[in-house]
Amino acid sequence: MASLLIRGLDDKLKRQLRVRAAENGRSMEEEVRRILRTALGVPSSEDEHERKLEEIDAAARTRLRSKGE
Repeated sequence: MASLLIRGLDDKLKRQLRVRAAENGRSMEEEVRRILRTALGVPSSEDEHERKLEEIDAAARTRLRSKGE
């Protein structure tokens, strides 16, 4: 995986990031990764996993409904 170094980050912004990460139970690095993924519209592996589970659930409900009719 690649690394990214951000220079010249404002102290206030860093504090806000640290607080936001703590509120979400994540490290600052993970919080930044999530912010970047969201801003760029790139799903995380967790988002992909959740989407697949929702698809499986929807398919199962459809099958159950069709058997009930």
